[in-house]
Amino acid sequence: MNNLPEFSVALLEFNAEAVLYCQGISETVAHDYAMEYTRMIQNRAKGIEVSLPRIPVGLFEPNRNLIRATLERMCEKHFPSPSNERRSRVT
Repeated sequence: MNNLPEFSVALLEFNAEAVLYCQGISETVAHDYAMEYTRMIQNRAKGIEVSLPRIPVGLFEPNRNLIRATLERMCEKHFPSPSNERRSRVT
């Protein structure tokens, strides 16, 4: 996103939606992972090179995949094209 005000609005809207989603996760390990994944997406949207968050002990694959898919859909909604390019740079 080249337009800074539009990017700031998109970032705020993503953050509001993602935090609300994370607050709805009652399991502590899954909640913490979702918050870390949210921060990773925010940094990626800002153009910062990122790594996937570490997978904590006790977070099972189905839950992890659901969290990732949900947050990535939110990302695509708020950051349509630049995030798709950045996703390929995730290490």
